[in-house]
Amino acid sequence: MSVDDLPSRKVSGKVGRPHYVVGARGIKIIEELSARGCHLTTIAKALRMSVDAFKACRARQPEVEEAYQRGLGTEHDALVSNLRLAANAGNVVANIFLLKARHAYREGEPLEVNVSVNAGGVLVVPADMTVEEYLARKAEAGEIDPMPPMRDVTPAPRSLIPEPIEHLPEAPMPDPAPRRTPSGTRVTRGD
Repeated sequence: MSVDDLPSRKVSGKVGRPHYVVGARGIKIIEELSARGCHLTTIAKALRMSVDAFKACRARQPEVEEAYQRGLGTEHDALVSNLRLAANAGNVVANIFLLKARHAYREGEPLEVNVSVNAGGVLVVPADMTVEEYLARKAEAGEIDPMPPMRDVTPAPRSLIPEPIEHLPEAPMPDPAPRRTPSGTRVTRGD
C-alpha cells in the first residue's frame, strides 16, 4: 500500500507541529461513515487519528468538512424517507412528527409572539401584529381602556452603599464551650 492509498497521513509543516492530512480514500470513508450515522470518534478511529485531530482536519481541509456534511445529508434523507414510508403506512405518530418538523405545525396558539415587558407586567401579543395594532384592536372591542390612568412610576430612592454595621441587628452570641481541664491536672475544691 502506497502513501497515497492511506486514508490519512501525518505530515510535518515548515512551521508548527505535525498534523494530519486526509487523502481521497479518507474523504470517501468520512462520507460513508457519516451517512451511516457514525459518531465522530468512530470516523476518527477509521482514519487512524484522535477526535481532536479529526476536528482540526475538518477546520483545516474544507473537503473534509464537505464530505462530513454530504454524509449527514445522505443520512438525513434516508431517515426522512423511512419516516415518510411509516407515515404513508398509517403510522399516526410519524404523520404528526412530519407535520410538526417539516411544516412548523403547532397546536393551539403560535409559539412566535411579541412580548412587551413594562412596569405593569407582561403583554402577550400574537406574532402577526405589532403591540400597537393589538392594543388598538382591544380598545376597539372595548376590552381595555385606551387611556389608562397615569401612575407615578418613579422608583423609591435607594442607596447603593451598604447599611453601616451599627444599624444591623446583633447576632446572638453562641454559648461558650465548657472549659476542659488539661489532663494530669488535679482539681480541688476549697470548702
